[in-house]
Amino acid sequence: MAKLNIPKGYRKTKQREAILNVLEKAEYPITAEHIFMELKNQGIDVSLSTVYRNLEMLTKEGLVVKSYMMNEDKARFALPDKKNYLVCEKCGKIVIIDNCPFDKFKEELIEVHGFDITGHSIEVYGICPECQKKK
Repeated sequence: MAKLNIPKGYRKTKQREAILNVLEKAEYPITAEHIFMELKNQGIDVSLSTVYRNLEMLTKEGLVVKSYMMNEDKARFALPDKKNYLVCEKCGKIVIIDNCPFDKFKEELIEVHGFDITGHSIEVYGICPECQKKK
């Protein structure tokens, strides 16, 4: 089970724990619908609107990261350690970037632009090695 540190003012619920557990096991960012179906497959009684409400709260509190893939109109959700990834434009394969290059760049952005940077996600598009071989 995912370790759940619910912020003050929110209750620790089975649904929130189950959502975080699904995200913990996911290899890459997934949609709310994917989470909903996984919970249903586990026999957890939850509605899609409950999944969305909980994801919004968890995102607001920084426990989950929300992102949008290019050419997709659905949000994807991940734990913060899975927020940077490569996407193959041919097959859709997603590969998590473990060592984030942004950390080296962050201080320069703060200095040059004066932003108080509160978060980020990196999504890089290209062609995976398997699809390159198919050419």
